Amino acid sequence: MTKTLLTGLLAVLSANVMAESVFHAAGKALGQISTGVAEGVTQPLRDAQPEWVTIAPKSKKACIAESGGELNTLYMRCRNGRQEYVRHDANGRKHVLSERPIPQH
Repeated sequence: MTKTLLTGLLAVLSANVMAESVFHAAGKALGQISTGVAEGVTQPLRDAQPEWVTIAPKSKKACIAESGGELNTLYMRCRNGRQEYVRHDANGRKHVLSERPIPQH
């Protein structure tokens, strides 16, 4: 009788452990799915965040061509390089919010 009782108790406990591991696995899978959905929702928001982009200085020849052969502010911006604070809209167009010289360290 004791042997049958112990076997039954062991079967119930093992079923309990199996159920817990199944629930744990299901919860983990649900968490991964919700993380994936959240990633898809927040990615466009992160892409729309402005960021500083460095535009490296160009050669004298390239800058003269870019400024139309004149030594003006366009030429100096091109020659010195700059950093732009840009944001991209939903269509992928770049919007320059601010501009500054490249910091000298």
